[in-house]
Amino acid sequence: MKADGQLKSGGVTWKAVVITLVLIPFNFYWIIAGEVGLVGYALNTYAVPFYNVVFVVFSFTIINLVCRYITRIRILTNAELLTIYILLSTACAFPSITLMTILVTTIGHAFWFATPENEWKQLFWDYLPKWLLVDDQKALAGYYTGATNLTKLEIVGVWIGPILAWTLFVTALILVMLCINVILRKQWVERERLAYPITQIAFHLTHNTKSLFTNRITWIGFGIAAAIAIINGFSFLYPTIPHLPIKRIGGWRGFGHLFTEKPWSAIGGISMSYYPFVIGLGLLMPLDLSFSSWFFFLFYKAQLVFSSAVGLSSLPGFPYIDRQCFGAAIGIFVSVIVLNLRHFRGVFRIVRHRTGEDTEEPIPYRLALWGIVGGLAILFIFSKRIGMSLWLIPLFFAIYFIIVLVLTRMRAEQGFPVHAMENMPNYHILIDSFGTRMLGTNNLVTLSLFSWFNRSYTSNPMPHQLEGFKLSERTDIAPRRLFFSLLGVSAFASIMVFSVILYLYYKHGALNMSGSSSWNIGFGERVFSGLQRWLYYPTEPNFYATGGIVVGLLFSTLLMFMRARFFWWPFHPIGFVVASDWGMRYLWSCMLVSSVVKYAVLKIGGPRATQQLVMFAVGLMLGDFTIGGIWSLISVITQQPMYNFWP
Repeated sequence: MKADGQLKSGGVTWKAVVITLVLIPFNFYWIIAGEVGLVGYALNTYAVPFYNVVFVVFSFTIINLVCRYITRIRILTNAELLTIYILLSTACAFPSITLMTILVTTIGHAFWFATPENEWKQLFWDYLPKWLLVDDQKALAGYYTGATNLTKLEIVGVWIGPILAWTLFVTALILVMLCINVILRKQWVERERLAYPITQIAFHLTHNTKSLFTNRITWIGFGIAAAIAIINGFSFLYPTIPHLPIKRIGGWRGFGHLFTEKPWSAIGGISMSYYPFVIGLGLLMPLDLSFSSWFFFLFYKAQLVFSSAVGLSSLPGFPYIDRQCFGAAIGIFVSVIVLNLRHFRGVFRIVRHRTGEDTEEPIPYRLALWGIVGGLAILFIFSKRIGMSLWLIPLFFAIYFIIVLVLTRMRAEQGFPVHAMENMPNYHILIDSFGTRMLGTNNLVTLSLFSWFNRSYTSNPMPHQLEGFKLSERTDIAPRRLFFSLLGVSAFASIMVFSVILYLYYKHGALNMSGSSSWNIGFGERVFSGLQRWLYYPTEPNFYATGGIVVGLLFSTLLMFMRARFFWWPFHPIGFVVASDWGMRYLWSCMLVSSVVKYAVLKIGGPRATQQLVMFAVGLMLGDFTIGGIWSLISVITQQPMYNFWP
């Protein structure tokens, strides 16, 4: 067997890594400026693939082709372009308002906004780990009011400790994710050969450029999406120009409030959208999964209406859809473990006998297992130092890694663009199960401080890592080099999130960047006001919600059994997991269009039409991301609101 460097070596070069490191600060500024309110309301990282990353790699692809045409010299190889995509995609998960932006914007909040009225000082100041937070009033004054020189030594000295401590935590978390992906890679990539729909645009953009640029159907899709974004962009600037209604028809609230009579009034928020890039991604999904996405959303709404009709909606939270979805996720996790037992036995056999069968893996299985143990040890010590009870630490991280593993499976198999899964935060599950009274103040404080990485899962890095390994399997990218590059880039990304946010806030002031979102200080308010409520109003275990988890587990088990027994069974439990998700309220109609179109094409054109459908889908996504990315960049550069093609 050839060494890894001999087998594959063309992609993860110093050139590709350095270019990625240079691109990270600019992309982070682009993301954060839009998401915390400097330039209005934009959510680069609230859907995958991240459109700023596709825009950047597409730009490099065009530059590469132009240089090759003029000078016959190629600046970057296809594998280097793909490496930049993989590393930048993973890095751009960190500055999201669903990940580290929450952390940075809460670090000083409890000390700046404490008042005699909210009694935060008396309630939990003594329980807060000062080594992870910033309580220096002078440093916080510049952070919240702006017009302050961030490079002053006294300010840097205040922040450097929390930055390094949280970076260690993030790196340990990423190490565990990477090592789990190493264990799963062969089974999910080579044996099961899951669909990985999101990887298709990256592959076509970097390794199939000839077909991409010469295929007429691709440019038809590109033209449709680009024309919509151009028309709506100018309509935003000049309201006399009519716009094409493709976004959230019915507004953020949707049109559920129009149903005023019971039981239909219980239907809740529901809207319709026709985002070209979401429809394109839906065309790349397996048909049963795109169908299950919108079907189970309507099934979820039907449960709400039925509960109201029979009088059960008087129970707070009934029918506990969020807990049902979590139970379904546990069911998928159990099924994955059971179905992959043979693979896991093979992994332990290779580790025990050192057979050398893992030489083509990103790292040897033995090293991956030690990486999981070492990473978890750091996470456990970190949690214990904050004040989490020893009995709660393994339970907390077990729930977390179950969720992210199921999320990674969803992305590999389904590829749905939005998976916030805000119905599954660890602290909700634990509080429902044990109640705040049993958990105690120390644990509640720790759960609050940890809410930044499990409040939402839209931009979790773990699926990006496995998609990177999938792309390396198809191309000339050395997986071992990719593994260590992903780990190093993640640590660098953690530091850069702090750097970019602190630069923006010390320049403009957190209090002056509210925009339309108020997330500049809103996350801190959510975290510590939530902690205040837990301490003011202790709760007991919610057995009804726990029952919802059991129902979801049994339902997903039934669906998996039916799929295994009947080949024609079209309902997939992954569709049920995201049924009550934030994105489904707006994107179910896109999935409906995609599944109908794909079904019609397969029926009429047969399998031969599939490739043309793929190229059309890639064109839709690329046109939306290109023109939408241009409007977004103009907004960041001019610091003026522009048309947001998403969300």
